[in-house]
Amino acid sequence: MGSANAASDFDRGRRIGKYEILTRLSMGGMAELYLAFLPGPGGFKKFVAVKQILPDVKRDEAFVKMFLDEARITAAFSHANIGQVFDLGEDGGELYLAMEFIAGQNLEQVLKRASKRELPIPIGFAARVVRDTALALHYAHHFTDPSTGQAMPVVHRDVSPKNVMITYSGDVKVIDFGIAKAKGRLNRTQVGIVKGTSGYMAPEQVKNEPLDGRSDLFATAVMLHEMLCGERLFTAPTDAGMMLKIVEFEAPSPSQVNQYVSDAFSAVL
Repeated sequence: MGSANAASDFDRGRRIGKYEILTRLSMGGMAELYLAFLPGPGGFKKFVAVKQILPDVKRDEAFVKMFLDEARITAAFSHANIGQVFDLGEDGGELYLAMEFIAGQNLEQVLKRASKRELPIPIGFAARVVRDTALALHYAHHFTDPSTGQAMPVVHRDVSPKNVMITYSGDVKVIDFGIAKAKGRLNRTQVGIVKGTSGYMAPEQVKNEPLDGRSDLFATAVMLHEMLCGERLFTAPTDAGMMLKIVEFEAPSPSQVNQYVSDAFSAVL
């Protein structure tokens, strides 16, 4: 805890563009995420999450383009079940993205806590999470550019529990369209590189074939299966083994694993 507190103290008060940092929330392989606020007159504060590319990564042109894609695509989104992007800026040569601060936990954290406490995920909770996720994806899959009226369908490509936020007030928000594939996007996936989270990808994504909205719906169904059955659907010691399982796709009916899941609900899944 000491080192984390030291890092937080070091970041506190630092400015990224017009935003003042309160603390560092997380650090991934590509970017850092901070809790910050936009100060205003009379003590006004608008809290935001600021994502900043790490210095050693900004030289990676492909990643910078992917980062810009996320900003360009999601800044135009306006949906209650999608984390909102407010601002894209540059400060001292550093690119940053200001986003809606979502107070809550991601679904992965919820699932891990439930597993640790040996508590089943309530079926109603699972259905609500997936319903709201599906609403967010439907919006993205049928997105129309508000300035041109042109259809700009967006496939998330990385629907997984870590990218579904459950807020403390009970809302569900899909986040991180960073590897989304949209018409006219800047970043083109390199040939042979599969982007997504192992264990939640659709068979066509594993095979590096063309994707559409159904690929996201497959991943959403995998999440629902995991919530209903209390265990991951696709697991293997290696990524290659997991991908083989996905391609072969053999899934037990949730009603056979969980007696409280109806046959009708299993059929929908």
